[in-house]
Amino acid sequence: MKIDIKKYIPIIAALILSLVFLLISSGMYAKKHYGTKYVFIFPCVDEGKYVLETRYLKENPNKSQLNYFVDELVLGSGLERTKYLFTPGTKVISCFERDRTVFIDLSADIIYMGHNVVQIKDGIELLKRNIMKNFTNIEQVQVFVDGKYAFE
Repeated sequence: MKIDIKKYIPIIAALILSLVFLLISSGMYAKKHYGTKYVFIFPCVDEGKYVLETRYLKENPNKSQLNYFVDELVLGSGLERTKYLFTPGTKVISCFERDRTVFIDLSADIIYMGHNVVQIKDGIELLKRNIMKNFTNIEQVQVFVDGKYAFE
């Protein structure tokens, strides 16, 4: 019995072409960079509970990863049933790291208590906790409000 290989050439070519497309798409998917994964801790509206939110932050050419992280944290959660760390409108005036210590200066808008906002001291403690959890090289966080030290 003789097998006519010419009749199977289109099927073999289609299989090879499909395999090539599969390899190319797999390579492109693996190469795609979603960013660095960070876990944000926000207070829940239920007293004493917290909500963990995972975000992927891409590299920002204008900011360091730490500065970008703090900006995102101050903006608040994208999930329902969470409180703000600080009054909406609070901005990060400056944020930098030196000798394993982070220095953060927040705008004076922080002092205006708003709806669905935790106490200022609790917000600052959560800010520090978020930074220490996501940036393991940081040993200390110093927070200032409008250029003045926030809490001793």
